[in-house]
Amino acid sequence: MFSKSLVNLCRQGLKSTITIQNILCKRNIYDGAAIGLDKYEFFREKVDNQFSDADKQLFRERMSSFADPQSTSLIFTEDLKQIVHMIRDDEKDLLLLEQMIKKYNKQNQGLRFGNFTFGPVVMRMYYFLNKADTALKMFNDPEMDGFFNNLSSYQILMDLLFKNEKFDQILDVYKTIQEKQLQIAKFPKGVMMLVFGACYKLNTTESFEYACKLWNDQQEAGHSPIRKTITFFAANAINQNSPHIALEVITSVRNQTYVTLRNLKVVALCDLGRIEDALPLLRSVLSVDQPLSGGPITKQTYCRDVINIVKSAAEKLNNKEISVELERIINQLEELGMISETTLDSVLCSEVKMVQKPDQYNRDSTVSASYQSGRPYKKREFRRPGINDLL
Repeated sequence: MFSKSLVNLCRQGLKSTITIQNILCKRNIYDGAAIGLDKYEFFREKVDNQFSDADKQLFRERMSSFADPQSTSLIFTEDLKQIVHMIRDDEKDLLLLEQMIKKYNKQNQGLRFGNFTFGPVVMRMYYFLNKADTALKMFNDPEMDGFFNNLSSYQILMDLLFKNEKFDQILDVYKTIQEKQLQIAKFPKGVMMLVFGACYKLNTTESFEYACKLWNDQQEAGHSPIRKTITFFAANAINQNSPHIALEVITSVRNQTYVTLRNLKVVALCDLGRIEDALPLLRSVLSVDQPLSGGPITKQTYCRDVINIVKSAAEKLNNKEISVELERIINQLEELGMISETTLDSVLCSEVKMVQKPDQYNRDSTVSASYQSGRPYKKREFRRPGINDLL
């Protein structure tokens, strides 16, 4: 859609009078099921019930002697499984785990007999304990080379960083992934969503130019970003005085009725001084409140903060006819309950949830995939989150 001139366009910018309130709050993008956190908790509870406190302490003491670099004892897969699901939010436990993982990774380099992939499980553990700094340190540790080299590990780590507002570090992790030139898709959809989300949250000239370049690279490679990536980029453009770019990228989504797209489009038009074009969008939802697939009626709402932006734009325009029409539309929206108190930022950062699909889908290649060895997890079926069906 765009050439490299997009970066030049974003540098030129336009005089902006409107920004989306980017509220910094601890928020993750994936819900627990989408990254397999509920499975981790299930097995953690299972281990907790299986072993007494005395058994756990004895196991820790034995593993501490095995993990000593001078010891010739090996760390087996089952040892690491157990400690990962037994670990407490305790400095001593975390240090023991680190020593065990490093020794396990070193003894298995170049020769692996098992097929258990620990990277995602360890990242879920750090996520459960909310140890973003420790997870990032382990990811960047040279001794951990190869341990986290899979897409699930990256997405879980980046979501943990997002939850803890470490947006610069998300971009650093993505750059590390690129430098490693791993045999994965060049622009993994879930990873790109988190990268563009980080750029949106950073809301700086530098991060926006980086997002513009990344967008161009994806377009040139023929990659089609998912809707949530597009909305993050569009919101970022609006906040960086480039509503013209926001309008252009929004058009890449076939269905324009999604709540994020409608709200962003209205904000961008108001920012461009084209409130006359924003009014028909507000008016259009009044006549499309229809049941979907025989289900309950779904209201097509606008966020309260977006309505306030339109009001502000109308006041600046000082056009009586437009002001009267806007008031009439807003009154109708109010009467029909079609103005939501949820902020646009909250809608943009809403969780990606797990979507249940038929059993024939392969669940072993997803972010929340079950463990690759041992008994299969029977609690529920999993597959890739239905990102294309979400906000």
